[in-house]
Amino acid sequence: MFITIAGGGRIGRGLAKRLVDAKHDVVIIDRDKEVCEAIYSEYGAVTIHGNATDLKTLQNAGIERSDVAVAAMRYDSANLTFALLAKHFGIPNIHVRMADPTYEPIYKSVGVTNIGRVSDLLIEQFIVNIETPELRKVVGLGNLEIGIVKVPDGSPCDGLTIERFAKSKRFPRDVLVTALFRGSAHEFVVPHGDTVIASGDRLFLCGSRPDIRSVTKLL
Repeated sequence: MFITIAGGGRIGRGLAKRLVDAKHDVVIIDRDKEVCEAIYSEYGAVTIHGNATDLKTLQNAGIERSDVAVAAMRYDSANLTFALLAKHFGIPNIHVRMADPTYEPIYKSVGVTNIGRVSDLLIEQFIVNIETPELRKVVGLGNLEIGIVKVPDGSPCDGLTIERFAKSKRFPRDVLVTALFRGSAHEFVVPHGDTVIASGDRLFLCGSRPDIRSVTKLL
């Protein structure tokens, strides 16, 4: 895909790295020349030094070829302007970073595809770290999450198979063990029913947050 990102800050830069690694064509627009040079040097993404809310800058970036446009600038006013211009060029998928929730209905009204709420992401991460420090959240998928839990030393699950562990009375029926990282061997394992759990393993769990917490307590 051809993806245009407005803003080369932490979010824009991190997104660009992942997308370039996944072999997408990425263009980043930023007003800071040094930021543009650093991104090109580190990640190989095409960079445009300019204002992403300026029509000519967007045309120079070839925005009309984009499959996806991402507004990752600091201020919502700038992200909104970029989203409007992207919509003008007929970009089918427009994503924005939102700092101020009062902008949400406006973003929706102009046809933004996805809104990333900065405050929500931070609050969610703090809650997970405060309430369940042993659980590491990877990603949220609607009402589901994928989290990583380390099997502690002396865990009652040490030596159990995945099947036996999942059949425990207190094991939530709607949680899946999707992967297992075996630290002793430094390898990922696709778990099956007969896969044996060992202390030090990291289990990748998919389910609701309360259910994943329940599994954490069992471990």
